[in-house]
Amino acid sequence: MNTVIKKIGSLVILSILTIAVQAQSIPDEGTVGLRANFTGQTSIEVPYMLNQSFSLAPYIGINSTQDQTTNIAIGIRPRFYTGMTNAISPYFTGTLGFSNTSFSNVNNSVTDFNLGVGYGAEYFFSDQFSVSADGNLNLLFGDSATNFSTMARVSASIYF
Repeated sequence: MNTVIKKIGSLVILSILTIAVQAQSIPDEGTVGLRANFTGQTSIEVPYMLNQSFSLAPYIGINSTQDQTTNIAIGIRPRFYTGMTNAISPYFTGTLGFSNTSFSNVNNSVTDFNLGVGYGAEYFFSDQFSVSADGNLNLLFGDSATNFSTMARVSASIYF
């Protein structure tokens, strides 16, 4: 039993070292990607690297429930990378967008605006693939009641 645990432990350490050795840097200027969020908002982002420190990611999110509501969200999420240490790049982020929710049963809709700020980090497995996580403070205002909230996001990005 002890031998099995040692072998599994060695395999885990070897895997981590392999990933760390292969880790790369932030994608080059002009690179375009596709980012999917696994938590927080259900949106697809298209990050564009303006330079090694700044990216802009237009996003769109669509949620629909048959015979009830349809929600469309559109906006932009900038990221300002503050440095790089062993393939981990911390960043400040923000959100500027709006959403429209239509209610099928009452033939009505509401439009809201979203402003947010946050901080997180992105781990680059290569210059073409990364995962990131960030925490955010958001303000939603407009036709709905004003809402101040927190949010955590976990994302994966592929760069072309």
